[in-house]
Amino acid sequence: MRNLKIISAAVFCAATFFFLGCKKEKSEMALLEEEKQIDFNLPDNFELEDLYHPSAHGQGSWVALAQGPGETMFSCDQYGKIYQFKIPSEGDVLKPDDVDSLSIDIGEAHGLLWAFNSLYVAVNKNWDDDVPDEDEKGSGIYRVIDSDNDGKLDKVNMLLKLEGAGEHGPHSFVLSPDEKEIYFIAGNHTLIPESLLTNSRLPINWDEDNLFKPYLDARGHANEVKAPGGWITKFNPEGTQWELISAGYRNAFDMAFNPEGELFAYDADMEWDIGMPWYRPTRILHVTSGSEYGWRTGSGKWPEYYADALPAVHNLEQGSPTAVLSGAALNFPSKYKNGLLIVDWSFGTIYFIDLKEQGSSYTADREEFLSGTPLPLTDMIAGYDGNLYFASGGRRTNSHLFRLRYTGTEESSSEKPVSKEASKLRELRHTIEKYHSTQSEAGVTLAWENLGHEDRYIRYASRVALEYQPLVQWTELFQAERDPLTIIEASIALAHQGDSSIQSMILSKLNPIVLETLPKEQQLALLRAYELVFIRMGQPNPTDRSATIRKLKRYFPHADNDMNRELGQLLLYLKAEGTTQALVDLLKRHTEQKTAETDNLLPEETSMRSEQYGPLIREIIAKMPPSEAIYYGVLLSHADQGWTKELREDYFNWFYDVLNAQGGLSFKAGIENVRLEAMTHVPEREKEYFQELTGVYSPSTAVADLPQPIGPGKAYSGRDLNKMLWGGGMSNFEGDFEDGERAFKAGMCIMCHRMRGEGGAAGPDLTQAHTKFNSYEMLYAIFSPNDEISDQYAHTLFHLKDDKKISGRLLSEEGDSVNVAPNPFNETYTVRLAKSDITKREPSPISPMPSGLLNRLNENEILALMHYLEAGGDPDHEIYSKKNANP
Repeated sequence: MRNLKIISAAVFCAATFFFLGCKKEKSEMALLEEEKQIDFNLPDNFELEDLYHPSAHGQGSWVALAQGPGETMFSCDQYGKIYQFKIPSEGDVLKPDDVDSLSIDIGEAHGLLWAFNSLYVAVNKNWDDDVPDEDEKGSGIYRVIDSDNDGKLDKVNMLLKLEGAGEHGPHSFVLSPDEKEIYFIAGNHTLIPESLLTNSRLPINWDEDNLFKPYLDARGHANEVKAPGGWITKFNPEGTQWELISAGYRNAFDMAFNPEGELFAYDADMEWDIGMPWYRPTRILHVTSGSEYGWRTGSGKWPEYYADALPAVHNLEQGSPTAVLSGAALNFPSKYKNGLLIVDWSFGTIYFIDLKEQGSSYTADREEFLSGTPLPLTDMIAGYDGNLYFASGGRRTNSHLFRLRYTGTEESSSEKPVSKEASKLRELRHTIEKYHSTQSEAGVTLAWENLGHEDRYIRYASRVALEYQPLVQWTELFQAERDPLTIIEASIALAHQGDSSIQSMILSKLNPIVLETLPKEQQLALLRAYELVFIRMGQPNPTDRSATIRKLKRYFPHADNDMNRELGQLLLYLKAEGTTQALVDLLKRHTEQKTAETDNLLPEETSMRSEQYGPLIREIIAKMPPSEAIYYGVLLSHADQGWTKELREDYFNWFYDVLNAQGGLSFKAGIENVRLEAMTHVPEREKEYFQELTGVYSPSTAVADLPQPIGPGKAYSGRDLNKMLWGGGMSNFEGDFEDGERAFKAGMCIMCHRMRGEGGAAGPDLTQAHTKFNSYEMLYAIFSPNDEISDQYAHTLFHLKDDKKISGRLLSEEGDSVNVAPNPFNETYTVRLAKSDITKREPSPISPMPSGLLNRLNENEILALMHYLEAGGDPDHEIYSKKNANP
């Protein structure tokens, strides 16, 4: 790799724009003044050309590129127009006059494709309900043509209307290998149109398919998005025939075909989940017919080993995928011809994915191809000249268009040895996949013959094909089957397509299978089959329940962590005796061993390329959460029996341990939601004891003189708060100073915080808080107080010899004892601890401010409180003077 420094457009504070709202109306000169030096790492024998700087010429931030006819190229501003220009010759650059916008009203595209003498456009823009559809160009797939053959695109036809927009909205296109169809990919905030459901290669009776109700993201992200998440469809040039191909993605932005005609997508992670057991990194996925990749909202994401989904070809680290390109069309050395180039926006990196045949699918090796700091990469395409063209920008940041040329002497050849065995297996899979849309007895025979195939992709294709065939054609085959692998896969199919009347029959086939005789992959598939039978068909009858418990308890606890996870939740669901004790034991063991997922974490060198994400990732790596223990902590929050007081003490004390770790943005708020859910299963007579055990104290009689909330409140989610902040609530609220002052007292803020000289002193004075923090930061500090705890106000956590813990404010140390005030609402309640009983003391990871304080207030009271905090408790602040001035 070669280092190269180029004076270019920097990301003008991407983090600042995203979180604090940089001004959109920056002048061109201001953008130029904010440019920084980009440090490029280039591969040897490649030359990079900086062709154009669109944002410096008022042409926005480019996120989509397409090679047009001849030397024409198209681009699109994320929030603006579509542009066209001629590719400059080697050594030349584009001038502003060379770049024209299309003279038609369409733009804000995430995807562009020139095909069939047309420009296909994926518009990513919310529809305005007050404007007729024919008068606007909202989210959807459009075909733009030159209707009068004068060389100018002048007519727009909408092929498919889409509901969904934003960075998880409609995305990109790719032309099929035979150049007869177009494939399109959308993120998980884009609803699948009803018209696509009539022609789907995957069964459309999808569901969340979790044995226990998942936890939603604590800050509200994707809370209302349900299965199957992001999706891929294909359509003919006219947009009259559509077929749903694949689903279960989070936010795969782009895709590409390899020379064998196999499709691959690059899916995004949920960086707020780093440290949680359900976190999944960015990953390369082999998009096969009828494939499902298991994205579900919140904690409901499926692990890769679930047999009703497919795994990644290759897992990467954290990032923001924005582009995928086959190397086949590039005039690059031969090694790149059969692989993929993929782009990460967050850390300014292009990776080369070297695909390796493995069975009917692939595995992959990866290497860094090109990187820059700062370099927010958006899209890349292969030009007709064989060069790589890529853009930087997005989120209204500074934008550039680059060209990368290979200048070495190595010949470019696409010849590559193809495994005959792999080719034969792919051909078998393709033959089976034909029955994903066709009913036939031959399809039943072929699918049944391959349900137990050693290749996971062939087993998967066979099971999907079977689900498309009438149930009566294969139920008898199931009853007569003896092969364990075939029984397992067929049981999954029956769980999906059958009803509770056949549950007992399925269990009678699953229960005799001896778990230890199976390879691990099939052991996990067997347990997943049980789960789906219960998820889709309900609790078994008492006889089947007892037989299944007897069978599964023989293997629990297991030596393998994955097996323990599935066995543990199955036995808890079936209410098997002794399960709660066993789960607490696993919780304690993995906490002591600090069992954590350490794969797929970004190297420090790469993390330094992002000021926005890098510091958090480095901090998480330094204080990794015990993810395996968290799995059992979450699972135990659903346990409603099998508890003793000692087990509950162990469990609730555990929350101190896990909150000492550092995870993604939703980590601590998510853990607090788990604790609150677990508390609902504690008997009323014991609730106060266990609340105090975890540092949550009742205000008791101390609130007697405070006004009571007007209410009614509710259990607010992050999504609710986001609507208050950005859904018009803050700007439209018309309450006055007295409303805010009352909410400050009714919400109990005054118990611990001073405002203009009045209030408690257990927490920081809030009079000047509005000068240091914006509304988002203040509201979320109340909503999730454990995220950031000031050293000045943190309680001390004392570890005692009897394995108990107590948290409180250290009042004094006298001789052989310490005096502690555990309850921030009641300074008269103190506890004296003998120093000889204290084994360790450290800052408490649980805030003295209880979570859930907002839940006492209604939405108007919360808005009144926020205005009061913004005004610093000043009745003459402009917030109130403006409102008073309104008629």
